[in-house]
Amino acid sequence: MESSDRSDGLVRVIERASSLIEHVEMQSLLEDTIDAAMELTQAEFGALGVVNDHGRIIEFHHRGMSSDATEMIEGPPVGRGLLGDITRHGMVVRTDDVKEHAGFSGMPTGHPDMSSFLGVPVKVRGKTFGNLYVTRERSGFDMQDEISMKAIAAAAGAGIDSIRMSDELRERAVMADRDRIARDVHDSIIQNLFAVGLDLQLRSDAARKDPALQAALDGAAVAIDASISELRRLIYDLHGDLPRRGSLAEEISDLVVRLGSPYAVRPELHVKGEIPELDISMIDDVLQIVREAVSNALRHSGSTSIDVSLSADERSLFLSVTDNGHGFEVATAPWGLGLTNMRTRTKRAGGELGVVSHHDLGTTVEVRLPVPGGPGSV
Repeated sequence: MESSDRSDGLVRVIERASSLIEHVEMQSLLEDTIDAAMELTQAEFGALGVVNDHGRIIEFHHRGMSSDATEMIEGPPVGRGLLGDITRHGMVVRTDDVKEHAGFSGMPTGHPDMSSFLGVPVKVRGKTFGNLYVTRERSGFDMQDEISMKAIAAAAGAGIDSIRMSDELRERAVMADRDRIARDVHDSIIQNLFAVGLDLQLRSDAARKDPALQAALDGAAVAIDASISELRRLIYDLHGDLPRRGSLAEEISDLVVRLGSPYAVRPELHVKGEIPELDISMIDDVLQIVREAVSNALRHSGSTSIDVSLSADERSLFLSVTDNGHGFEVATAPWGLGLTNMRTRTKRAGGELGVVSHHDLGTTVEVRLPVPGGPGSV
């Protein structure tokens, strides 16, 4: 080959290899890789097989064969024979007669007759992604063809890696956007609904002389509570977990501060020991139980002190809310919306709820919830 011809050939290889790296979509990259290999080697047929970790071809892309000829073939290759040599050993296979090669294991029924064969591995970060090969019916391939194929395979590997990285970054961006949306819903919409619910509870206390108005306000408060629970469920579906600002103890601390802000009494939280990680549904139940118990104490007990206690052992989570108010008769007291909600949530979590109250001595609400994964848990 003349010097000028070699230079021209090198320029074509560089140009075609560079064009492959510019692709942003995998299918078009694989097809253009085959086209480039066929163009530079003047091959009649080209193909690229994508392999799995065991070297078996899981995707097969080909060019240069008519649709009629394709339909006559029994099936695509699976990665044995010469293609298996390329994949298993990461080696170049070049032969003038494919049938005479030691690795030849036959062709699928209906496959057109082919003689010359040149195949190279396509690697991404040192791992075999697939095998790229071209064939001719008569004249063989030379070293220049082999060099061109290696260059195309290297460029294809770089392009595949770039597309994979771009896809991964896009996925991360989507997840980050989901995190942001979930956080906004939790920190803004849910907290605003919570504030409206507190305001409705205060207005309900002031509307005791009007049963119809009080019933309407109580109903609105229940509806808001249901909306908060539904939003939490939607956040879980969107994010896979409820985004929290901190630990359960920190969330309860924030909650009791907000609950006590309209009142002269400031509830206090006492945490003993280490609190385990809980699943989303139990966290929601615990927060709602605290909300109901503390709200009832603030609104109805006439107390000057409210203590919230949180502790845990390897089996259970323990929660108590104690006030020093005027108390009530537990046996005869109607289970209003607050008590019913606490009982429902405790039962749903597989726990136990107890209410102890004495006249002029105050009330204690005690809850025990099983810790998921602890001894005896299912």
